[in-house]
Amino acid sequence: MTHLEILEKVEFVKELINKRNTGTPAELAQRLNISERSLSRLIKTLKENNYPISYCRTKQSYIID
Repeated sequence: MTHLEILEKVEFVKELINKRNTGTPAELAQRLNISERSLSRLIKTLKENNYPISYCRTKQSYIID
């Protein structure tokens, strides 16, 4: 995956998080055409860069804390 593709996926994830419409981790990984492990690394990177997100089980979506 190129840096541009990664940046596009990150921006798409941020957009979905703002809309509270990511779905479950499995669903989001499928939408991005990446593995759940890759999604986990992407989420971890966002958190390490001070993007305050967490997963809400009741909403079944990542949300901004």
